[in-house]
Amino acid sequence: MCKATQVPHLATGKHRWLERSVKHVLEALSPMRCVACEQPGSLLCNACCSKLIPIESAGACPYCGAPAGALLCTECRGVAGVCERVLAAVTFEGVAARLVKAYKDEGERPAAELIAGFMYDALEQAAAHKSHAWNQYLARCNALSFVPATRVAYARRGFDHMEAIATWICHYSNLELADTLIKLSRGDQRMRNRAERLAPGTQNFKVEHSVENQHILLIDDVLTTGATLNRAAQCLIDAGAASVVGLVFARVW
Repeated sequence: MCKATQVPHLATGKHRWLERSVKHVLEALSPMRCVACEQPGSLLCNACCSKLIPIESAGACPYCGAPAGALLCTECRGVAGVCERVLAAVTFEGVAARLVKAYKDEGERPAAELIAGFMYDALEQAAAHKSHAWNQYLARCNALSFVPATRVAYARRGFDHMEAIATWICHYSNLELADTLIKLSRGDQRMRNRAERLAPGTQNFKVEHSVENQHILLIDDVLTTGATLNRAAQCLIDAGAASVVGLVFARVW
């Protein structure tokens, strides 16, 4: 199960009381429902949570996160990208796809904590199993960065979906948040096919703050071809990062 802890709020006294009151009013007006089956009570009910398909790190491709790709990966052919390792928590289908859509496009912001919990659980399991030396790669990470939204996407949603997830993972792991990448791409990757995603210059980034000598855990929500993650990683390496390891919530498969 994912982490269910909450980051303590700094507000005290009447501010905390006001925050609780607003939360209760909103819940009364629009009770929380499962994003997958619409049952009231929680953002993702136990039945739907059990339908998520986890990707076991021991059997997955260590270079692109593809399920069952440890021995022979038909996606990346066993060739590492800029990210030295890539780990995915679940496959992008059914409940996982619905959860991502609800979070990114339907304003279900509490899903950030839920998604971050699944991603952090995947990290812990990979490190515990010592598969593909994940424990060694994760042990040296000292900062966490994320693939940011474009300005257009930020304006449409009103928030950066990966920044919120990154904040939760930092809370769980005590990694330092390196909010440094800026996405220059104008298009939505979801509207591009595989060839278009992999084409040079499709997606460009720049680094705003120093990442010199840092070992970075780079996160994103969904991985299809790995083009976005690796281009962002290349930008971090070019800016002086010592290494980059990738983590995504869902792997298209």
